[in-house]
Amino acid sequence: MEFGRWANRPRLHVFARIPVHLASQKPQLLIRRFFAFAVVGVILSIVAPVIADETISSSSSPSSSSSPVSAPETSDTATQTAAPNESTIELPIPADSSQPTPKPDPTPAPTSTGTARSQNSETFTVSSSVSPSPSATPVGLSTSQKMRVEVPNVLPVDPRANSRILPPVILSGPKYVLACIRSSNLYFDLYAKNSAQSNFNDEQLVSGDMTSELLVTGTTDQVLALINSYGGLRATALRDGIGGQYATLSFLAMTEPSLDSTFCGQRTAENFRIIYFRPLGLGMDLIKNGLVLKNR
Repeated sequence: MEFGRWANRPRLHVFARIPVHLASQKPQLLIRRFFAFAVVGVILSIVAPVIADETISSSSSPSSSSSPVSAPETSDTATQTAAPNESTIELPIPADSSQPTPKPDPTPAPTSTGTARSQNSETFTVSSSVSPSPSATPVGLSTSQKMRVEVPNVLPVDPRANSRILPPVILSGPKYVLACIRSSNLYFDLYAKNSAQSNFNDEQLVSGDMTSELLVTGTTDQVLALINSYGGLRATALRDGIGGQYATLSFLAMTEPSLDSTFCGQRTAENFRIIYFRPLGLGMDLIKNGLVLKNR
């Protein structure tokens, strides 16, 4: 290639003008522009992440606020309720549901409208007190004494024992019952043992606990719960052993609960039971027998 033609070739002068342009500017102006660009870059590097975080939080906050979850409120009574004491075990005695719950008498609200209204209220109270009240049902034997009673007639006992737990009594039929349990040489322990008890559910249902004449009254369920609870009714001999002793049980259908012992003499033969504590044939004699040894 000839040198003249190569020297006169067409050339691109776009990039060649940049150094010339920069060289034509003043140094102070170039420094100012450089610092301006640097400051703008620093501001963008700080502000951009903050704007991004705010955008993310604002986009997630409506979804969380749209479905608020309210924590269940616990009542003060539930937190203040004390846990039952498991160390003391008390068997529940069913309450008589037919007995009405006493309610307070409504009293008229005081008014200040004059003497005439006060006189009318006085007249009302006097007339209400004079009104006759319904007569209570007289306590006595029920017209029907039909019931089902299952009590064993004979109970085997150890001749050396002085007490015996009675098996569960089965009783059904009447609503209210009076049970009369008697013996001449035994005393009876009901419900919790070794302690005399009479009141249950604020009602006197037992008379003569830890004595030879025990009376139990109430509904049929109450009487059965008292006799059969804590393992059952325990009979203990007053002297010597329990073997050879007798106990009598009478069950009477009543119109209302009663602990009057005079009703016990009006029992019927169908509802009267006698339990005989028969001693087992166990001897206390010492028997000696000879022992023969054989040599091999």
